[in-house]
Amino acid sequence: MGLRFRKSVNLGKGIRLNISKSGLGVSSGVKGLRMGVGPRGIRTTASIPGTGISYVKEKSLKQSKSSKEKRRLEVTSKDLYSPYMPQEVPHTLRSKQYHLQSLLGLIGIGFIFASFKSLSFLIIGLLCIYGKGAWRKKTDFAAKNYQDAVNYFKTKKYEACIEAIDHVLSHPNASQDLSLTKAECCLELGKLEKAYTIYKDFFHRLDTNSLSSLYYWPPKATTIAMAVEKGDYDFALKLLETLPEEIEEHINFPLWKNYYKGLCFIGKHQYEIAVEAFKNAIGRKRRMEEPYIDCHYYLGVAYAKLGKMSLAQQRFQRVYSANTSYKDIAAIITALEAGDSIEKLL
Repeated sequence: MGLRFRKSVNLGKGIRLNISKSGLGVSSGVKGLRMGVGPRGIRTTASIPGTGISYVKEKSLKQSKSSKEKRRLEVTSKDLYSPYMPQEVPHTLRSKQYHLQSLLGLIGIGFIFASFKSLSFLIIGLLCIYGKGAWRKKTDFAAKNYQDAVNYFKTKKYEACIEAIDHVLSHPNASQDLSLTKAECCLELGKLEKAYTIYKDFFHRLDTNSLSSLYYWPPKATTIAMAVEKGDYDFALKLLETLPEEIEEHINFPLWKNYYKGLCFIGKHQYEIAVEAFKNAIGRKRRMEEPYIDCHYYLGVAYAKLGKMSLAQQRFQRVYSANTSYKDIAAIITALEAGDSIEKLL
């Protein structure tokens, strides 16, 4: 029997002691970034606020040639319901007979409750409920599939949810936001390519400037992160231009906008523009948690690509001072001090 034991003790100041059957572990961090050390190694998690995605880096403590650092994009489920698929069936998907069908179902339930008086009441009640289901299946195919999709998502039956959503989307009045829920299901199933295709198609078909910045921030952030990982820089930049220039509801849009712009322009080998983007992301902040530490690191990379090694070394030194285990920063600093090339380390 797969029993699992885990207890977390808050030690204060963002530090927790985690006790499990596999051993002791310690984790610490702030909102959006946590680092944990346990029997299996070091795990660092950095999340994008307001979204369900995070970057996870795992490193084994075992010293072996096969021991490698693992990095991946991880999707964290936040709720049993998708914000882009409300629980109640939209009126636009219901036929004119929808309320009559509901009434028939209620009548059937009433007869079942009264079945203690006569067995015939039970039979009539069951017939009413069956009739309601058969009638709705014939006239309200989209509405029925919508309700099924909601239930499938809630119970994490993502394959079935995708199939039900496809049926709903065939209805002329179906909301295209359901595509975002379909993409969420694909992410949960690990079908990243399919999820990215759905997201990209969704934002291609709609006027992204007219979409609410906050409401559509999670799928936009997910799509931008995936586009950068795939090297689809032009599409990522197109989406980034639709983000606001100010902070809204504790989401620092300028920071994320400029950070991802910088990554895109590094990918496009336009290092001067990347430098400006990372500078704008950092601003006057002296913070070094993620993604600020990432901005400093990639600013150093951009300077190095431009041959401005003195400026690059300043940025790498700041990263090293904040976190000696960050990427290959220790090796980069050693190479710079020795006057060696760092090209292969970037």
